Amino acid sequence: MQNWYSKTIFTLLIYLFMLNLALTPKQALAEGITWDSLNEQQQETLSSIKDKWDELPPHRQEKLSKGAEKWSNMPPEQRERAKENIARFKSLSPEDKALVKEHMQRFRQLPPEKRKALRERWNNMPQEQKDKFKDRIRNMSPEQRQALREKIKSRKLEQSQQ
Repeated sequence: MQNWYSKTIFTLLIYLFMLNLALTPKQALAEGITWDSLNEQQQETLSSIKDKWDELPPHRQEKLSKGAEKWSNMPPEQRERAKENIARFKSLSPEDKALVKEHMQRFRQLPPEKRKALRERWNNMPQEQKDKFKDRIRNMSPEQRQALREKIKSRKLEQSQQ
């Protein structure tokens, strides 16, 4: 009887321990990430929002800490391109920003194989062709951008009806 009782208690303790391990990351996420738990590089990257850090929702803290980690591991030329893209995005009109966000969201919702195929297609494209495409988009007038938006919307509508 004593042996059975000991085994039962031991088994319950093991289950409780495993349950505690399973819940700990979720609890940590629910409580957020403390500024002091970020490494030095993350803190440096996120220094502009240090004063607001504790006010951010836990999921936003998680996303920012991962982004800062990714940023610190980027090669310098990739960081430079990212900075240029960020500056370009900031200079867009609210309508164009919304369009870019919408396209990014649609891209993220694609199946992984489709995203991979699109990335490969872009990466295999000659640099000259990429530059032409980028220049064409950058040099569009507001009217041309509006026409492009409407064309994209009509394509989406056609695709959704198929």
